[in-house]
Amino acid sequence: MNVNLYHALGFAAGIIVTLLVFLLIRRIWLGKWRVRSEYDERQKAAQGVAYRNAFWTMVGYMMLGWGLNLFDVELSTSPLFLFVGVLLGVLVYAVSCILLDAYMGLNENPRRWVVVTAVIAAVNLVCALCNAHNSAVWTANLLCGLLLVAVLLAFGVRALLHPNREEDEE
Repeated sequence: MNVNLYHALGFAAGIIVTLLVFLLIRRIWLGKWRVRSEYDERQKAAQGVAYRNAFWTMVGYMMLGWGLNLFDVELSTSPLFLFVGVLLGVLVYAVSCILLDAYMGLNENPRRWVVVTAVIAAVNLVCALCNAHNSAVWTANLLCGLLLVAVLLAFGVRALLHPNREEDEE
Protein backbone atom coordinates (compact mmCIF):
# COMPACT_ATOMS: atom_id res chain seq x y z
CA MET A 1 0.00 0.00 0.00
CA ASN A 2 1.21 3.46 -0.75
CA VAL A 3 1.33 6.39 1.67
CA ASN A 4 -1.72 8.13 0.17
CA LEU A 5 -3.93 5.10 0.83
CA TYR A 6 -2.75 4.94 4.45
CA HIS A 7 -3.43 8.65 4.78
CA ALA A 8 -6.95 8.28 3.34
CA LEU A 9 -7.74 5.29 5.57
CA GLY A 10 -6.47 7.14 8.64
CA PHE A 11 -8.49 10.21 7.70
CA ALA A 12 -11.68 8.15 7.22
CA ALA A 13 -11.11 6.32 10.51
CA GLY A 14 -10.58 9.65 12.27
CA ILE A 15 -13.86 11.02 10.93
CA ILE A 16 -15.76 7.88 11.96
CA VAL A 17 -14.26 7.86 15.47
CA THR A 18 -14.95 11.58 15.85
CA LEU A 19 -18.60 11.12 14.88
CA LEU A 20 -19.01 8.18 17.25
CA VAL A 21 -17.44 10.10 20.14
CA PHE A 22 -19.59 13.14 19.35
CA LEU A 23 -22.77 11.03 19.36
CA LEU A 24 -21.78 9.32 22.60
CA ILE A 25 -21.02 12.63 24.33
CA ARG A 26 -24.24 14.10 23.03
CA ARG A 27 -26.22 11.12 24.27
CA ILE A 28 -24.61 11.27 27.71
CA TRP A 29 -24.73 15.05 28.02
CA LEU A 30 -28.28 15.63 26.84
CA GLY A 31 -29.82 12.40 28.03
CA LYS A 32 -31.80 12.14 24.83
CA TRP A 33 -31.16 12.42 21.11
CA ARG A 34 -33.14 15.50 20.24
CA VAL A 35 -33.44 18.80 22.07
CA ARG A 36 -35.39 21.68 20.63
CA SER A 37 -34.24 25.12 21.64
CA GLU A 38 -36.99 27.55 22.51
CA TYR A 39 -36.42 31.12 21.35
CA ASP A 40 -38.75 34.00 22.08
CA GLU A 41 -39.68 36.65 19.50
CA ARG A 42 -37.00 39.06 20.67
CA GLN A 43 -34.30 36.42 20.27
CA LYS A 44 -35.52 35.48 16.78
CA ALA A 45 -35.45 39.13 15.73
CA ALA A 46 -31.93 39.53 17.18
CA GLN A 47 -30.79 36.41 15.30
CA GLY A 48 -32.11 37.98 12.11
CA VAL A 49 -30.10 41.15 12.80
CA ALA A 50 -26.99 39.06 13.53
CA TYR A 51 -27.50 37.08 10.32
CA ARG A 52 -27.80 40.30 8.33
CA ASN A 53 -24.63 41.69 9.94
CA ALA A 54 -22.73 38.49 9.12
CA PHE A 55 -23.98 38.49 5.54
CA TRP A 56 -22.91 42.08 4.89
CA THR A 57 -19.58 41.44 6.57
CA MET A 58 -18.93 38.56 4.19
CA VAL A 59 -20.07 40.66 1.21
CA GLY A 60 -17.67 43.43 2.27
CA TYR A 61 -14.85 40.93 2.70
CA MET A 62 -15.47 39.44 -0.75
CA MET A 63 -15.60 42.96 -2.24
CA LEU A 64 -12.23 43.60 -0.62
CA GLY A 65 -10.94 40.45 -2.33
CA TRP A 66 -12.40 41.59 -5.62
CA GLY A 67 -10.71 44.97 -5.19
CA LEU A 68 -7.39 43.29 -4.43
CA ASN A 69 -7.83 41.14 -7.51
CA LEU A 70 -8.15 44.30 -9.62
CA PHE A 71 -4.65 45.24 -8.52
CA ASP A 72 -3.30 41.80 -9.45
CA VAL A 73 -3.09 40.60 -5.86
CA GLU A 74 -3.91 36.92 -6.19
CA LEU A 75 -4.89 36.63 -2.54
CA SER A 76 -8.61 36.62 -3.28
CA THR A 77 -8.49 33.34 -5.18
CA SER A 78 -6.70 31.39 -2.48
CA PRO A 79 -8.72 28.91 -0.40
CA LEU A 80 -7.31 30.48 2.78
CA PHE A 81 -8.77 33.87 1.84
CA LEU A 82 -12.20 32.31 1.29
CA PHE A 83 -11.93 30.27 4.51
CA VAL A 84 -11.10 33.42 6.49
CA GLY A 85 -14.17 35.07 4.94
CA VAL A 86 -16.43 32.26 6.12
CA LEU A 87 -14.88 32.34 9.59
CA LEU A 88 -15.31 36.11 9.72
CA GLY A 89 -19.00 35.73 8.90
CA VAL A 90 -19.41 33.04 11.57
CA LEU A 91 -17.60 35.24 14.08
CA VAL A 92 -19.81 38.26 13.39
CA TYR A 93 -22.95 36.11 13.66
CA ALA A 94 -21.87 34.42 16.90
CA VAL A 95 -20.67 37.59 18.62
CA SER A 96 -23.78 39.51 17.56
CA CYS A 97 -26.05 36.75 18.87
CA ILE A 98 -24.12 36.53 22.13
CA LEU A 99 -24.15 40.26 22.78
CA LEU A 100 -27.84 40.54 21.83
CA ASP A 101 -28.69 37.62 24.16
CA ALA A 102 -29.94 35.46 21.29
CA TYR A 103 -27.17 32.87 21.23
CA MET A 104 -29.09 30.07 22.91
CA GLY A 105 -32.64 29.15 23.70
CA LEU A 106 -34.51 29.82 26.88
CA ASN A 107 -34.21 26.18 27.97
CA GLU A 108 -30.42 25.87 27.60
CA ASN A 109 -27.63 26.14 30.16
CA PRO A 110 -25.03 28.74 29.09
CA ARG A 111 -22.24 27.30 31.24
CA ARG A 112 -22.40 23.98 29.41
CA TRP A 113 -21.88 25.69 26.05
CA VAL A 114 -19.02 27.79 27.39
CA VAL A 115 -17.30 24.59 28.57
CA VAL A 116 -17.90 22.85 25.22
CA THR A 117 -16.61 25.87 23.30
CA ALA A 118 -13.53 26.09 25.51
CA VAL A 119 -12.74 22.39 25.04
CA ILE A 120 -13.12 22.60 21.26
CA ALA A 121 -10.97 25.75 21.15
CA ALA A 122 -8.28 24.05 23.22
CA VAL A 123 -8.32 20.96 20.98
CA ASN A 124 -7.98 23.13 17.86
CA LEU A 125 -5.11 25.14 19.31
CA VAL A 126 -3.29 21.99 20.48
CA CYS A 127 -3.77 20.44 17.03
CA ALA A 128 -2.38 23.63 15.49
CA LEU A 129 0.74 23.35 17.65
CA CYS A 130 1.14 19.65 16.86
CA ASN A 131 0.77 20.22 13.11
CA ALA A 132 3.08 23.22 12.80
CA HIS A 133 5.00 21.39 10.06
CA ASN A 134 1.90 21.17 7.81
CA SER A 135 0.95 24.73 6.92
CA ALA A 136 -2.60 24.01 5.67
CA VAL A 137 -3.65 21.98 8.71
CA TRP A 138 -1.85 24.34 11.07
CA THR A 139 -3.57 27.38 9.61
CA ALA A 140 -7.06 25.86 9.64
CA ASN A 141 -6.77 24.67 13.23
CA LEU A 142 -5.24 27.93 14.38
CA LEU A 143 -7.95 30.03 12.73
CA CYS A 144 -10.77 27.85 14.11
CA GLY A 145 -9.20 27.92 17.57
CA LEU A 146 -8.86 31.70 17.46
CA LEU A 147 -12.47 32.01 16.28
CA LEU A 148 -13.64 30.00 19.28
CA VAL A 149 -11.43 32.03 21.63
CA ALA A 150 -13.10 35.18 20.28
CA VAL A 151 -16.51 33.58 20.92
CA LEU A 152 -15.41 32.79 24.48
CA LEU A 153 -14.33 36.41 24.90
CA ALA A 154 -17.79 37.50 23.73
CA PHE A 155 -19.32 35.19 26.36
CA GLY A 156 -17.07 36.85 28.95
CA VAL A 157 -17.97 40.37 27.85
CA ARG A 158 -21.65 39.49 27.98
CA ALA A 159 -21.23 38.04 31.47
CA LEU A 160 -19.48 41.25 32.59
CA LEU A 161 -22.15 43.49 31.05
CA HIS A 162 -25.06 41.46 32.45
CA PRO A 163 -23.83 39.58 35.54
CA ASN A 164 -27.26 38.85 37.02
CA ARG A 165 -28.70 37.17 33.92
CA GLU A 166 -26.60 34.02 34.41
CA GLU A 167 -28.12 33.57 37.87
CA ASP A 168 -31.65 34.14 36.55
CA GLU A 169 -31.26 31.45 33.89
CA GLU A 170 -30.37 28.67 36.34
